[in-house]
Amino acid sequence: MIVDLGCGDAKITGAIGLDNAPLPGVDIVHDLLNFPYPLDDSCASEIYVNHVLEHFALPEIHKILNEAYRVSRPGGIVRIRVPHAFSVAAWIDPTHRMFFTFGSAAFWDFQSAKAYYQETDSRWQVVGTAARVTWFNWKRYRLRRLDAFLSRQLARLLNGLLRLQNWPGAADLLVKAIPIFFVEIGWDLRKPSNDRQMA
Repeated sequence: MIVDLGCGDAKITGAIGLDNAPLPGVDIVHDLLNFPYPLDDSCASEIYVNHVLEHFALPEIHKILNEAYRVSRPGGIVRIRVPHAFSVAAWIDPTHRMFFTFGSAAFWDFQSAKAYYQETDSRWQVVGTAARVTWFNWKRYRLRRLDAFLSRQLARLLNGLLRLQNWPGAADLLVKAIPIFFVEIGWDLRKPSNDRQMA
């Protein structure tokens, strides 16, 4: 089973969409802060959380990720997408309450040196971090084509920097140095196969 939490009207194809608004594509109308979700334990092989977490405070994110952990099967993946804190789009929406950089996922990784924070309840394994870019967000056709080309090049550079183990934070520094309309952070978190039980 694939689950899309907070899917809105852009549900992932083939997923069961859960959202608090009865929009087209929403299969289960349910508030993400109403626990537990009407889903069985360990039922999902993949969970998508696309542009949702930035709308919640850290204690709420903690609870949402704990519920995603409950619903994920051992070895299952939670795919999280959020705007980068240094891109313009992160600040356009006044309902955004949290801001993230590429390294923020380490606080949820049980193997990380940051794993001791109780507020993030590190029980996941980060298995992927990636960037997607819309550099200028131009509306005219020719400029959109140029933007798409430049955005692909910048995304390629950012993803290359993310693979450098000896230069942590390099991709974040580049995003901060260049005025960019939108940088999307993509994290893939895996529920450990040995399934440490929820506290």
